[in-house]
Amino acid sequence: MKKTLIPLLLVFLLALTGCGKKTEVSPYADIPKPTCVITMASGATMTFTLDPASAPNTVSNFIHLANSGFYDGMKIDYVYPTYFIKSGDPKDDGTGEPGYSIGGEFSKNGYSFNNISHERGVISMCRLTDDYNSAGCQFFIMHSTRLEYNGEYAAFGWIEKNDYQSFETLDAICSTTLDKEYRPLLRQTIQSIRVDTKGYTYDVIKYGEKYIEPASEPTVNPTSEPTQEATEP
Repeated sequence: MKKTLIPLLLVFLLALTGCGKKTEVSPYADIPKPTCVITMASGATMTFTLDPASAPNTVSNFIHLANSGFYDGMKIDYVYPTYFIKSGDPKDDGTGEPGYSIGGEFSKNGYSFNNISHERGVISMCRLTDDYNSAGCQFFIMHSTRLEYNGEYAAFGWIEKNDYQSFETLDAICSTTLDKEYRPLLRQTIQSIRVDTKGYTYDVIKYGEKYIEPASEPTVNPTSEPTQEATEP
């Protein structure tokens, strides 16, 4: 029987905001961690362990998008070797979003449970530079460790240290030939992203409701940070 996490998530978020008092241990600590597989068009894969205990709503949002097929057919937008790769933008111009945003689960936004360090293989959410609660669908995967991102972005999963195949896929993407705007010259397409929720149902808490389909003809708009351009909420 599937178990839904939305009531627990609401209680968790209320505990963070109510009366200035915070729960010391995440209520998600004992929930089995979901497993995410990103399959490229080439057949290469990257497998991630997602951590609801560190970023419950971020994980819920990613599962919602991934398992609905939102990311299928998207490409890797940017590659910054020794930094990160970026994807998840349905418009491919820095402004793509799913029609809503989610709260930023990181310390600079007053959220204390997320201690995932932005090390090699960690997956994290993009956001607007000046809006901590603007993450939607764009994400980045660390190619190397950049501790300056800790507390600034909502990291929510990682490649396991001994998963050499996933790191090989990541390194292969990062070694592809790029144009002057750090976009791959040879399209790096995501065939699918799917998450095994281990029998649990994850419901995301959103701001607004307007689903946006991926654009068929992307345009170019360079960026050098793991953020998204300003867009209407």
